[in-house]
Amino acid sequence: MTSYETEHATDAKDHGQEAPRRPDLSSFFSLMSEITPDSPEERTREGAVPVPGDVSAAFRSLADAFRVMQRDNDNADTDLMDEMIETLMASAERPPTEVKGVDEEYIAALERVNIKKVKKDADCPICGNAFVEDPHPLLVRLPCHPSHIFDLECVRPWLLLNGTCPLDRVDLAKRVRERKQKQLEEIRKKAAPEDDEEEWDGLYG
Repeated sequence: MTSYETEHATDAKDHGQEAPRRPDLSSFFSLMSEITPDSPEERTREGAVPVPGDVSAAFRSLADAFRVMQRDNDNADTDLMDEMIETLMASAERPPTEVKGVDEEYIAALERVNIKKVKKDADCPICGNAFVEDPHPLLVRLPCHPSHIFDLECVRPWLLLNGTCPLDRVDLAKRVRERKQKQLEEIRKKAAPEDDEEEWDGLYG
């Protein structure tokens, strides 16, 4: 994902402010593209699951990025960060066979929040930076609670990997999984009558 500055063709320094203190996540997103391609067909072997080492590396990569953010940003909520890092490292030690995060489509559909609609002293629960200090804030609200508003750049990697709200750990990806499962079942149901008909025709051809 591009930075605020790139996306809005601006530079935070032009506004007399420091750029948001966020670590480079390019290696994390590179790992994510390997273990969660846009479609399963893009995997080298059909039906293959990601290699555990790659999944583990993705969790460690994000944990390292959050450690950098925690170290370099005095505003960050240390307790929340510690909890998030601990969760990531636990998953890195015992990596799941499939990453249970949300997809980019889900993130794109998250409710965008107008900066004028948040309190002046509101900040991102993850990085701790005040929303009003960003000249071009990109804020999203998670569906679990009206007050769960984050900088998109901070919450996006967590959601892609975990699919839960960082604050209350509501499983946001569960709905996505259920929706996809329902779509698969509907496709199978539509295909089933044709298969039965072909079988019948074959028996009495």
